[in-house]
This record gives sequence, structure tokens and C-alpha cells, in this order.
Amino acid sequence: MQYFYINLDVYEDGMMNCWELVDLDGLKEKLEIGWLVPSIPDGENISIHGLGAYKMITGSWNYDKNGYYEYIKRAIERLNPNLNNIYTISEEEKKLLEQRRISYSPEAKDFYVKSELFYQTVEGNGFPIFMKHEGCCYLANLVVYQDGCVKCYHSGCELDYKIEEVQEMFRNGTFFTEFKTPTKIMIDDFAEVTLGEAAYCADPEEKYKELLDIHSKLNGKKTSLEKCREAYYSYLEYPSDYTRERLKELYELIPEHERMYLGDMDSKDADYIRIIYYPDEKREV
Repeated sequence: MQYFYINLDVYEDGMMNCWELVDLDGLKEKLEIGWLVPSIPDGENISIHGLGAYKMITGSWNYDKNGYYEYIKRAIERLNPNLNNIYTISEEEKKLLEQRRISYSPEAKDFYVKSELFYQTVEGNGFPIFMKHEGCCYLANLVVYQDGCVKCYHSGCELDYKIEEVQEMFRNGTFFTEFKTPTKIMIDDFAEVTLGEAAYCADPEEKYKELLDIHSKLNGKKTSLEKCREAYYSYLEYPSDYTRERLKELYELIPEHERMYLGDMDSKDADYIRIIYYPDEKREV
């Protein structure tokens, strides 16, 4: 067991997504049973999706369970000041969802308003990243948008870049994924923690490649993973040195931490590795 850092999505109808869609009563229940926690004990690991897992040396947390619950209620009130049409999941609905083994988990979409005229928006997507800014280190959200604009959000601050600028920021350590020494990290208005050695982490250059893939997907283009999967099927249909080399070329363009998603949960990228690096091995069917 380990702790996972997530963004808790809050909606104006009083619903929240914490890997499951819950109402306010459901939120209280998740806090009471420890499914959702506003702090992590010293010495435990925290896993941040797509970034890594890190030792929690020490932390100063802004909320206990009750304080966090009230914080979320205030967020709903900001979205819906009159608390109109607040949704409550009925007991009948809960039983029906349990019987049918249904668990809703909506996905929030990033966007910014490009023009107030006709409310023109630009869609984006991104991931968490550690960032050095003005002498402090933050856990920030890095988001690339369809038009190539990149925004970095942390602690109420919004920074704007172009996608061409960002690569150097991964190379010079502005955006980073691991620590050589214990490092103090600010997590919005949520906590100030000191993190230590990574159990595992993504490479910064690979995170930049992931950002480029997200930008491609937003513009309807194929990602490096999709191109590689097509090359894999091509090799299986027409095995040759040429198709194997093409597969190798495309496989190595995929961010390392994303390669496991080429196959299913069990196989991951094992057959790709066999074909590319151990072509004399037999394939198990």
C-alpha cells in the first residue's frame, strides 16, 4: 500500500471525483474510512501519477479531515453561491450501482478562454511536474493547449510559455522529477513537504516527449504510442528486418514511462522488447 496524490475535481452540483464520483456524504465517508486523506505520515511513500514515487521525510499539512471537508464545501459554494440543485445520491441509487458494479469517474478537461466574444475556448491537457520558481520548489500542473500555448499553474500563480520554450526548461532543471538531496516542495495551499529519494521517477526529457504527444493528440494527430502499435501489427503481418527496425525506431520515440501501455496490464511492452532486442526468441502464444 502507498499514498497517491490526486487532483480532487469539484463540480457545482455538489459532486466530487476522488477516483469515484461522490456527493458530500460520500466525501465524508471516504475521509472517515481513509480512502481519501489530507495528510501523509512521515516515512511513507507518495506516488504522483506519471512522475514518480517519493519518500515523505516530513510534512506540514494545512487540513485535518474536518477542515478538508469544510474546504471542499467552500469550493462548492464558490461555484454555486446559492447551492441550487445540489445532487445527493439516494440509497436506491447506491444499491443499484453496487449491484451492477458501476463506478463513475468523470475526467475534467483543461481549457482557457481565448476570446470572450462567443466564449471561444482552447482545450488542453497535461500532468504534474516539479518546478523551481523564484527560489522555491513547487508541485505544479503543466498544461499544453491545442494552439501550442503552455501554462504552468502552482499556488495561485499562472505562467505562460510557448511549447518551443519548454524543452530547455526540462533540460536546465526548471522542471524536474527527482532530488539529489531532501527538498522542500510547496503543494498549492495544501501542504509544505520535504521529499527525499525517489523509489522510481520519470526522466525529464521523457516528460517533454510526453508533452509533445499530448499536443499531437489534441490536434488529432497520432501519438508516438499509436504509431508504434501500428508498426507492431505491421511487423506481425510482414515480419522482416525492415519492419523490425521501423518498430525499434518508433518504440524508442515513446516516453519510457509510457511504453508499458503498449500492451495490456499483464503483457505491457514485453512482446515489443522481444521482437526488437531478442528477435531469436520464440513468441509465446
